[in-house]
Amino acid sequence: MASCSIASSKIVLTVLGFLFWAAAGGLIFLGAWVFRTYHNYNDLTTANLTLIPALIVMVVGVFFFILGAIGCCSACKENRCLLAVFFSLMLIVLTTLVMAGVLGYALRSNIRSAVNDGFKQAMNKYPANDNETNSQKDQIDYLQREVKCCGAQNYSDWNSTRHPIPPKSCCINESHCNSSTPATSYYNMGCEASLEDMFVKNLKYVGGVAIAFAIIILLGMICSCILMCRTKEVRYELLGGPNSGLRV
Repeated sequence: MASCSIASSKIVLTVLGFLFWAAAGGLIFLGAWVFRTYHNYNDLTTANLTLIPALIVMVVGVFFFILGAIGCCSACKENRCLLAVFFSLMLIVLTTLVMAGVLGYALRSNIRSAVNDGFKQAMNKYPANDNETNSQKDQIDYLQREVKCCGAQNYSDWNSTRHPIPPKSCCINESHCNSSTPATSYYNMGCEASLEDMFVKNLKYVGGVAIAFAIIILLGMICSCILMCRTKEVRYELLGGPNSGLRV
């Protein structure tokens, strides 16, 4: 019975080892994707705290790569020391993943005010002259074209800025956009809601992935415990076998 439990746990740990390697790449990619998304709009929001869960997930990705190697080695060699190290690292990673998930959920409430303040500040820094450029102009134009939005709530928000006429990136057809363009030619959706939704989705992805991998980590911890305990029991049984003359 013990040998059956050990064999099953070894198989699960080996599979988990390879799964951890795949997960390492996925977690690092997810964190990098969140960072890249934020970089595209970093001048439009003050929501830089939303990067903390993504950073944690990337660090966990590195730990997953190490865990994969240790998991495979400990499963093959049945080394209690390696299994103990594997268990300890998984406990650290589990705690970190739970922290990332909780942070991802908690920070969602801060996004609206961060986007609202940041976007309005960026609009006020938009150059009055269309021939001038700065990072705020580039990012606002990029967002308005990509999301098909205009202003914070709508096109009229531009009336109180240094650029009182909505820029060309607000126009449905930019080739026919000029100072006399009618309001119906502008995108009627504001950008704030879309930007907020983008960051909230990023946090949901990070939080969801963190919780999912926390469950996988728990499975690995259970298997490593079984291996550590059963390996010790089997060795004692071998020492105390009928032909050994030893009693345990």
